[in-house]
Amino acid sequence: MFNINYSDKNFLIIDNIKPSHDILKKFAMTLTTRQVDSTHYAQNIISLCLEKHYDIIFLGYDLGEKQKNGQQILEELRTSEVISRHCVVIIITAEVSQAMVLAALEHKPDSYLSKPYSINALQKRLNKCMMKKQSMYFIYQALENHDQRLTVTLINEALANNTPYRIECLGIKSRQLFELQQFNQAQQIYLAYQNEPNCQWANIGLGKIALKNNNLVDAEAIFKDIVAQQPLYLPAYDWLAETYKRKSENIFAEEILAQAIQLSPRSVRRLKQYAGLCFDNKHFEKAADAYRHVYDLAYNSIHYCPENALLFVKSLAGYSENLSRVDAKRMNNHAFTMLSDMNRNFNQTSLKVQSYLLSACLLDNIHDYAIAKNKLDQGIDLLNKEQKNMDTDELTDIAYSLTKLNSNKASQLLTSVNQTSSTKIGQLTDEQPNEDYTIKAQKALAVGKKLYEEKEYNKAINSLTEALVLFPNHKGIKLNLIQVLLSAYEDDKFMINELKKAKKLILELITISKENDLYARLKKMQKKYQQFAGI
Repeated sequence: MFNINYSDKNFLIIDNIKPSHDILKKFAMTLTTRQVDSTHYAQNIISLCLEKHYDIIFLGYDLGEKQKNGQQILEELRTSEVISRHCVVIIITAEVSQAMVLAALEHKPDSYLSKPYSINALQKRLNKCMMKKQSMYFIYQALENHDQRLTVTLINEALANNTPYRIECLGIKSRQLFELQQFNQAQQIYLAYQNEPNCQWANIGLGKIALKNNNLVDAEAIFKDIVAQQPLYLPAYDWLAETYKRKSENIFAEEILAQAIQLSPRSVRRLKQYAGLCFDNKHFEKAADAYRHVYDLAYNSIHYCPENALLFVKSLAGYSENLSRVDAKRMNNHAFTMLSDMNRNFNQTSLKVQSYLLSACLLDNIHDYAIAKNKLDQGIDLLNKEQKNMDTDELTDIAYSLTKLNSNKASQLLTSVNQTSSTKIGQLTDEQPNEDYTIKAQKALAVGKKLYEEKEYNKAINSLTEALVLFPNHKGIKLNLIQVLLSAYEDDKFMINELKKAKKLILELITISKENDLYARLKKMQKKYQQFAGI
């Protein structure tokens, strides 16, 4: 039995309801000698966790209208990695619907407590979580460091010492072996535990190995069986959908995700995948309905991005000509509001071009040809002016809209895209800026790189800031600037403003996905900032 000492632990209370907030804060203050932080404002949380290491977070689910809820915050905390695996997160809520519980559990809180609860119950729940964190400390640290071989070694030691967390350890070990491509060893664990309680991961693992070996029939059978035996285990639906996609059976993939969404309608990631399948299957009305839900759910979450509005409008354009004029106008007005919000919040030239062109598509569908022609002309004029400053993905999206409008400009644009590689402004390496960017931005970046190498940090900051003014949404430039700002602070600890600027830019980039090439570099900058911030 571990002796749990809370006196040096940092607590964060996130609750919108004052009586509940006060009870949680008072409880935390009886345990720790440190200041107990609290907030009811969801927008503060990532910033707080970036600035300070928290050991325990009590997270309320309902934080008020038009704010992120507890599920969205937990997803953002996990995805952005501003909290470590050592941090205990307990969700506390009065809502106990199946949809809410399933959605929250998908993002793996350490525990879940329903209101009303007693302080004694909370204490027991917290002690249980902390015992596990302490017992698994070195394993979690190895996972944090992405050291798969060390993780396996530490788990073998824990298993030899009869750890009470045997099932979790085996699940972690099998995943590490799979990632190390030691499939036979992973399969041995999966086979040994496939029929054990709470070991759905073992059957999922067997299905993944079947997929790896391209045994699609076996994979389908395995995932179907999990769905039948454990209908609330949502990952099985996702893997079954993936299997259908590999079999080019996209209709079945769409249908199985629709079943999962019926059970848990609040997963933005799954809704978006389902909407994409509907779109590819030319079920545009279903796609538009799903993308509309994506837009609403994502608005206060880590998933908020311009794509949500654009995909809804593209789906609507696919079928609105079949609606009555009254219904089409009503849907168009909703689309125009989305596009307006998108342009206000993101302010990117390529998005403005897309807005003009997609608006023209919608107007064309209801035979408002004169207004549609005006929107088309505005979009093409802006495109002609700014095309050289757009990357290939942006231009391809624009070409799609032009194709819908039967514009000759679409074929010209696609030819241009095919002749041009993806544009990336160079990082602080030997990579050179792409010639599609303006000469002024190229010069600013080249000068910034040279000044950085010469440790002329203030001048390098000025030069990179100039490039960022030209391209305010360019992630590569922002990362360059973060790197220089942190180096400037490391060189002179009085440069507090530079550290604050680095934090602001990190928060702007914090939602970069793991699939993005810039992800590893952002994580490195994030950890460096946290070291400087005194964590």
